[in-house]
Amino acid sequence: MVEQEEIRDYLSDTSRRMVLSQIISFSKAVSAAELLDNLPITNRSTLYNILDRLTELGLIVKREVKFGGSTRVFYSPNQEVISGDFFRNLLQEFQDLERPSTLALDFECTWDDFPECLIIGDTLQLTIVFGSWMTEAANTIDGLNIPEISQMLSYWGYRNKKIPIDNIKIKSLLDYQAGHAKNENLLVIGSGAVNRITSEIIELYGESLPIKFLTPSSKNIYSKLTDITYSEESPIGLLSGLLALLPNPWDKSKVIILCAGSKNVGTQAALTALLDDIKATISMETRIISNHSKFPKIPLRIVKAEGDELLTKMIQQKSPKIDEYDFIE
Repeated sequence: MVEQEEIRDYLSDTSRRMVLSQIISFSKAVSAAELLDNLPITNRSTLYNILDRLTELGLIVKREVKFGGSTRVFYSPNQEVISGDFFRNLLQEFQDLERPSTLALDFECTWDDFPECLIIGDTLQLTIVFGSWMTEAANTIDGLNIPEISQMLSYWGYRNKKIPIDNIKIKSLLDYQAGHAKNENLLVIGSGAVNRITSEIIELYGESLPIKFLTPSSKNIYSKLTDITYSEESPIGLLSGLLALLPNPWDKSKVIILCAGSKNVGTQAALTALLDDIKATISMETRIISNHSKFPKIPLRIVKAEGDELLTKMIQQKSPKIDEYDFIE
């Protein structure tokens, strides 16, 4: 792994930061020829030397694409690095570095495509990401229903889709362990306050998310679709959670299922709805999860936990198990 000090030293040169900033500013992968058209660098070999070194340092990704009988090379930012805390510090240190723009959100998969969207070829793959820390520790009850979800998905894949058992690959990681797995299908559990992957997703998609936590580490959910804020200080917000099916920002061919509440009961509600939906799919019954009730092409929902004296227990800082849930948006 490249030392952070090595990256900082390399970027101390203005021309190198200029090349990196130009790559970040493009909304697509960019060729060296395009970079030369937009940079004051005239020496092609100088540019290639910088591109090679930025690739070695893991700041950019190099891809070769075949066009007819020739091969063209394109460069794009390494989203995993530039969305991290280290790069945020570099932005403050080198103020001429380009700040990554938020990604556009295009829902290629919706809840109509779940759980088939987890199948690639003849393999069903899902990585479950638990929060370890952000502003506070994740609660163990956030993992409620995960064994059942894994079991039911495996059963569905084997029985309904005839996927060989060896090709059903479901694993679990803590958020700080998930760097190498970001380009896989993910089930991310918990808000950005407890799960750094959630925080990164919210930061990368920014305002393009129609329902999101107000900030990457906030526990207050805001819906642009209805202009409602579900604050953790309000009775409804305290019990609410976000259930979303998103394109994976690190690999758009994969998906992210996000189950995250203002508090743990909202996370429970989202996970319980997910489990019930998988069970309904197995039994070929009416699906539990649909796309947004008012915007049927948007696969984001607000789910609210229900249960006797649930609100009282939450106010008393207890971590109760919910009885029921309801979709409120």
